[in-house]
Amino acid sequence: MGISGTEVAKESSDIIILDDDFTSVVKVVRWGRSVYGNIQKFIEFQLTVNVAALVINVVAVVSSGDVPLNVVELLWVNLIMDTLGALALATEPPTDNLMKRNPVGRREPLVTNIIRRNLFVQALYQVAILLIFNFDGVRILRLQNESRSDAEKIKNTFIFNTFVFCQVEYLFFNNLRIITEH
Repeated sequence: MGISGTEVAKESSDIIILDDDFTSVVKVVRWGRSVYGNIQKFIEFQLTVNVAALVINVVAVVSSGDVPLNVVELLWVNLIMDTLGALALATEPPTDNLMKRNPVGRREPLVTNIIRRNLFVQALYQVAILLIFNFDGVRILRLQNESRSDAEKIKNTFIFNTFVFCQVEYLFFNNLRIITEH
């Protein structure tokens, strides 16, 4: 505690609470757990976006020699979507239900089995949709009458927009899942 604590204790601690009120300790723990949970959610989102983008581009290059998501589009997704995702996840206020959770130990992994499962399922879902459009998009979008280059441009634009909408959907439904858990 900041007022009645000894100087030795203050110097060796990571956090100093400026008042001696016990409710401040509860607030600090609640905020700490909230920040930790938000970091986990952001890492889950980041990994999902990047795994899906990597897999769709690698599979497309190996199979057809053409990438559906070019460098500028990937940069846009990383700058815009990740910034908005970080803001959405970082500004989530702590809830009282956080205090019902068990504390997380220092040796606990940041990426848990639940995060790995969510990452796998969501990335698989996105990759499946994007690969369907990549391999059969010309027929699905009825672009057979277009020139080959125009059909490819339209198909790749559609794939990019679908990829962005998948990220928005992921943020929206992931936050709904988290809200309903509390």
